[in-house]
Amino acid sequence: MSAPNPAPITFRLERPRPGVVVLTLDRPDRYNAMTPTMFAELEATARALDREDGLRVLVITGAGKAFCAGYDLAHAEKLPELGALGMLALQESAARALSAIRGIRVPVIAAVNGAAAGGGLALALAADIRLAGPRAKFVPSFVTIGLSAGDLGTSWLLPRLIGPAAAAEFLYSARTMGADEA
Repeated sequence: MSAPNPAPITFRLERPRPGVVVLTLDRPDRYNAMTPTMFAELEATARALDREDGLRVLVITGAGKAFCAGYDLAHAEKLPELGALGMLALQESAARALSAIRGIRVPVIAAVNGAAAGGGLALALAADIRLAGPRAKFVPSFVTIGLSAGDLGTSWLLPRLIGPAAAAEFLYSARTMGADEA
């Protein structure tokens, strides 16, 4: 018998009714930005939820003003110290987290209540359904800092959702897309 997963520290889980789980990213002071801890917790939680026979839907949202601001740049100063293999391990951890969410066998809904930027955009795209509140905005911010538009599966998922031409225009321009357009 395995030990239960410890309570996550980067998000809250609530069960408002049987079969419904709401995962609220809970770092509002950092606009729910992702960290290595969040990647590990998201992966473990997604895999555990997927094993629940009574699960019917997972809703992902963010606490405060943002859905998710992407990778927490307060952690970025440590990136050069990682070296090539350390950087690869971090990227694989992030990819495993989003892949685990994408792989859940029940509908996953991203309730986007504010900015979904960079990795937060990728998290929203990993859901089956995206519901955008009036303050929602989608930003491929990884492009503006010199990273590829392929970050965390964005270049694979986005063209399948909005078509290749619209995806290319959005990603190449790195513009902000509001809730109405999305």
